[in-house]
Amino acid sequence: MEELSEWVLGFRGSGWSFAVAALVLLIGGIVTFLPSQSLVVALSALTAGDQGWTALINLFGLFAFCVVGMVLGDIGTYWLARGVGFGKWSWMNGRRLTAVRKRVNDQLETRPKWVMVTVRLLPMGRIATVLAASDARMPMPRFLPLSALASAVWVGYAVLIGAAFGSWSESNSLLMMALAVVTAIALGVLAQLVNGWFEKLTERRKAHQVAG
Repeated sequence: MEELSEWVLGFRGSGWSFAVAALVLLIGGIVTFLPSQSLVVALSALTAGDQGWTALINLFGLFAFCVVGMVLGDIGTYWLARGVGFGKWSWMNGRRLTAVRKRVNDQLETRPKWVMVTVRLLPMGRIATVLAASDARMPMPRFLPLSALASAVWVGYAVLIGAAFGSWSESNSLLMMALAVVTAIALGVLAQLVNGWFEKLTERRKAHQVAG
């Protein structure tokens, strides 16, 4: 167990571990089952265990790497959807993803910043927003800043969760890392439940208006 602990702690503040996180986020634009958020949260918790300014500098480095990786992944997914119809493939049209895409499409024109940021925090939200932007033929000069904003908020959220737990107890880094990941997952599940409740409420209101 002690050897495992030392091996894991070796990732703390490691530049190549930040690069790996960025690569996972880049690929995660298409491969949606990768544990992108858990990885960022875990690395943030480990990095926050450093002392003083070292922790802050490394956390900022992790943040920057991850934002760049996520934006590049968004760009790749956007052009795949535009070029080869990636968003129309059967495995990209499951019930959950289709529902999220529809919600994004309905609001993308009127509230692009709001929907790009908030929906990305939900499961399947990232790819749903990118595919919706591609479906709407959103110009890249407009899409890119929205992707950067949404990515910065998503990564910042994950880094803050990890850093909060990692700085809580420097002597139990592995425990804090595990608690941070579990908390992030629980918050994601909660966000999905709340979103589902709001969607049902909206559908009921629309049905009531039609009936009335």
